[in-house]
Amino acid sequence: MLAPRATVCIDIPIGLSSDGFRGCDRAARQLLGKRRSSVFPVPPRLALAQLTYEEINLASKGHCGKGVSKQAFHLLPKIRETEALLGSSCSDNFDWLETHPELCFSSFNGAVPMEHTKKTDAGFCERKTVLACHIPARTIDRLLQNLMASVSRAQCARDDMVDALVCGVVARLDGEERDCLPSGVQEFDEVGLPMRICYPVAPASQRNDQ
Repeated sequence: MLAPRATVCIDIPIGLSSDGFRGCDRAARQLLGKRRSSVFPVPPRLALAQLTYEEINLASKGHCGKGVSKQAFHLLPKIRETEALLGSSCSDNFDWLETHPELCFSSFNGAVPMEHTKKTDAGFCERKTVLACHIPARTIDRLLQNLMASVSRAQCARDDMVDALVCGVVARLDGEERDCLPSGVQEFDEVGLPMRICYPVAPASQRNDQ
């Protein structure tokens, strides 16, 4: 049960542009360097229509000059669900923020992107080490064991669970410990939803010159 006015960080696009390009995605890719490919292209708003992949892809190419990836297409039900929730009274008691796990791990790592991909054992251990600076290691292991016992790997892979944990850590930060991309700009889509990606601010003493 969430407390009133709780902050909820989700790894789901919230605002969708009409042309399929968002400033927050471009900014996140720039910060992530070697991990920039983890920020996949977000579909344009027209993709929310209940159409086949072929129809959406064709419409996107005609309107935006680029198609919609299969990865983005398979995420559309979650994007529709999120937008419906944000438009309901159920969302009024919470502060919903879009975030990106790789950006969060990078920031917690002194603004240095992760060395290994998240689906490898090395990447899993690397991200657990970063998390252990914010959650006791025993607690991380217990949470992951409970999740793995209650949710099939087909529904939620090991790396997805670690991503969810870092989103939870970011949600618990004070407001001044988070920032949003694009920096210094607030962009909204045509229905008034913010197009921004929130992430933890790396302490100045830990930031490396890029």
